[in-house]
Amino acid sequence: MSDGNGAADDDSDGRRRRVIAAALRAAYAWTRRGDQPRAMREVARMTGIVMEAHGPGRGPVTPHGLVQCLHRPLGGLLEFATDADEMIRAAVLLDDGGLTEEAYDLAAEYAMPLSALSGTETWLPTWTTMHSEQIRSEVFAGMIGTRNQDDYVRSRTFLIEHPAGSREEIGELVSGSRIRVLGKGYVDVPDGQLHRRKDGSAWWWACPDCRWPMAVTGTKVRCRYRPHAAVFRIATDADRRPPALRRIDEGPRADVPDAREAGGSVCLDHGVWRFIVVPGASELRICRELRDLGADVWLWPERDAYDLRVVAGGREFRVDLKEYRSPHRLVADLRAKPPRARVLLPRTHQHQVDVIKSSLPGLDIVTETRFRSEVRRALKGRA
Repeated sequence: MSDGNGAADDDSDGRRRRVIAAALRAAYAWTRRGDQPRAMREVARMTGIVMEAHGPGRGPVTPHGLVQCLHRPLGGLLEFATDADEMIRAAVLLDDGGLTEEAYDLAAEYAMPLSALSGTETWLPTWTTMHSEQIRSEVFAGMIGTRNQDDYVRSRTFLIEHPAGSREEIGELVSGSRIRVLGKGYVDVPDGQLHRRKDGSAWWWACPDCRWPMAVTGTKVRCRYRPHAAVFRIATDADRRPPALRRIDEGPRADVPDAREAGGSVCLDHGVWRFIVVPGASELRICRELRDLGADVWLWPERDAYDLRVVAGGREFRVDLKEYRSPHRLVADLRAKPPRARVLLPRTHQHQVDVIKSSLPGLDIVTETRFRSEVRRALKGRA
């Protein structure tokens, strides 16, 4: 069996990834059992995949048994995998019948097709069934109508800078441009990212970092991508005024977003947001900051052969940004598909550098802080 990138699975690693992917899909299906007639059939199918990975007499043997496991740390389903990292072992996918933030984190890096039937369950969102590379390929095959590099950059930048908004304003921005966005690229804002009032009105807030609608849990509001760390609470909710947020964490300064009405609003599909908008927000930020220093920067050369080409003081740098929650998953993907440029860890992931270096001592890798210093030195002619 192979993963979404086509790399061959070894026994332990392949079984581990199948179990995690099946657990994620079962967890999502469980949350839809009230409104989706096929949800319990999907939980049963995923139970079979988990049973196959564990072997006879091991692991949960009924859908109910699997669901019970999903309310406990995932390590209980990974006892056969001695090399599973602690972040994964500690993750709990279901809490009070709903998906946890950890579930969304894991889905970003472990979701993948599990059988020839994967595409038949159209009610399952792409982020539960497809590998990130597949989603990226589909998006750009469908949303970009040209192979021209400038149009590619323009279209990709548009998605990153406009992950949500009113259907009318997004339509106006696209109209008359050379950007082609298919209708299915934008969807209604999901219910879990709306604040609903008793009067029937609904509101959402854009993440200060990526501008996608933040998750709403009771009165708590935060981005589903945890490195975007700003956390808010709904402070005022008078019926005649838009609800307002109050910052409750002590992280870096961030503007408090204004509430937007859900009526007529749309956002990019979850998979497109996670695999294109999230890393893209870091790529655009780094691009802007390096240009402000005086460097020349090109985004996604050769239609994404790598992420940034930087020329500073006569020196050329080529870097490929990697923004994984699990450094162990990043190591596995880099082994399966070696990068075509130097690996760059953004500031939110710089702490992973030692783990990655110890696993891949020959890898050319740099943190954002160090890379910025190298560019500064090159600009000053002291490279």
